[in-house]
Amino acid sequence: MGNPDESDDRASRLGRIQTIVHEDFERIQSTADPYVVLNLAPGSDIDEVRSRYERYERFYRAENFQRLGDMDLTRKALDIRRAIGRAVVEIQSRQQPALQQNQKAASPSRAEVPGVEPDAAAMGDIYFRDGLTYLRLGDFNAANDVLTRAVTYDPSRGIILANLAYTRFKLDPTSREMVDETARLLTQAMSMEPDNPEVFVICARFAINTQNHAMSRRAIDRLEALKPDHPRLERLRRRARH
Repeated sequence: MGNPDESDDRASRLGRIQTIVHEDFERIQSTADPYVVLNLAPGSDIDEVRSRYERYERFYRAENFQRLGDMDLTRKALDIRRAIGRAVVEIQSRQQPALQQNQKAASPSRAEVPGVEPDAAAMGDIYFRDGLTYLRLGDFNAANDVLTRAVTYDPSRGIILANLAYTRFKLDPTSREMVDETARLLTQAMSMEPDNPEVFVICARFAINTQNHAMSRRAIDRLEALKPDHPRLERLRRRARH
């Protein structure tokens, strides 16, 4: 039997989280001003903007909400996180070029891809991470929506394209046209990021599911060459043999 005090504490904590999320959600829905989105005074300096963003970003990480078991709360949290990401990008854009070195405040560290503006790459990465969250939750429609936005912002990343293609396949796995289109997009993704093992994991999963033996061999061989200790490699090998 559970401890009633622990249950009360959990309910109280959940209530406080719900209140915070609902207040922040109402605020971002009511304004387009990036400073208001971040709950800052207009013209706040970039250090204060970055500090506020990081505080919100830590709180609104998907893993903090997934375990609560409240899908509506999780969706609102993801909407808020995207809004604060957009707000940081907009504020930094207003203050270019002096703040170019601070572009990484809105996205995790990664190599800049030629042909994609830093602001677009930052927004693409925000939507990409939200897409991965929806995939973990099994919500393929929502994943398709945000991954489509991610590719629109940053069409240069093969890993985003691979996740989008596989998500669309999961939504319509019996369509011959969808299978062919997914294979085409995954082949494109492999050529875009030939050194990213996660791209080849996705390709191998799709190829095994559709009994595309040539693609599965190619993907698994490349994965083994890139990362022989990858945690999914042995399972993919076993599945490919059956």
